[in-house]
Amino acid sequence: MLYLKEEISDTILGVWQIEESKEELLHLLDHHDWLGGILSIKSESRILEMLAVRVLLKELAGDEKEIVYYPSGRPYLKDASCNISVSHTKGYVAVALNQHHKVGIDIEKISDKIRRVQSRIISEREYIDKDNELIHLLLHWSVKEAMFKLLDVEGVDFLKHLYIHPFTPKIRGWFKASESRTNEVHNFSAFYQVETDFVLSYLILDN
Repeated sequence: MLYLKEEISDTILGVWQIEESKEELLHLLDHHDWLGGILSIKSESRILEMLAVRVLLKELAGDEKEIVYYPSGRPYLKDASCNISVSHTKGYVAVALNQHHKVGIDIEKISDKIRRVQSRIISEREYIDKDNELIHLLLHWSVKEAMFKLLDVEGVDFLKHLYIHPFTPKIRGWFKASESRTNEVHNFSAFYQVETDFVLSYLILDN
C-alpha cells in the first residue's frame, strides 16, 4: 500500500507499507523478466521488500523501470532517467528519485535497537536532545546511513567520517551534515520526517 508520496525540493520520495502477498505484488508488475533472481531468494521477507521497491518505483516514476546494480550493490536505473536510492525496514520500503543529482535515502523502524549500537555510530561531539533522545538518535543513524549510500566509497567510519550538525528534532524539517572520508569533504542538506512507526530521511549534496 502506498503510504507516502511527495516531492521535496527536486526529489520525489515515496514509502510503501508492505501489506500484500508476493503474488499480489507480482500482479502489480508487468516486466517479470526484469526481476532477475529475486524470486529465488530464500528469505520471503526479502522477496517482498524487493518487489515492493519495484512497485513503489513504478508509482513514483509513472512507469515501470528496471533496477540494476553497481558492483558495490548501489542501485541505478537501466534507462538512466533518474538517480535512485532505496531503503527498507520492517514492513516498509522507501525510494527517492532525482533527475539531476545523486540522492541518499534511509528509513528506520522506531525501536530501542539504536541504543545498542549508538557508541559505534554517534560521536560524543554530536548533539543529542535529551527531551527527544530516541528519535534524535534514530535520525542521526538514518542520515548517516543515507550518507553512506550516497558516498558509495570504501572505508567509511560512521564515528570518524560522518558528522551531523546540531539541530533540535521536530516532526519534519532540514538540517546539515558533512563527511571527511573523501578528498572533496562534502556537505549535505538532509530532510527528515518522523512517523508513528518509522523515521525517514534523505539528503542531497550541497557541494
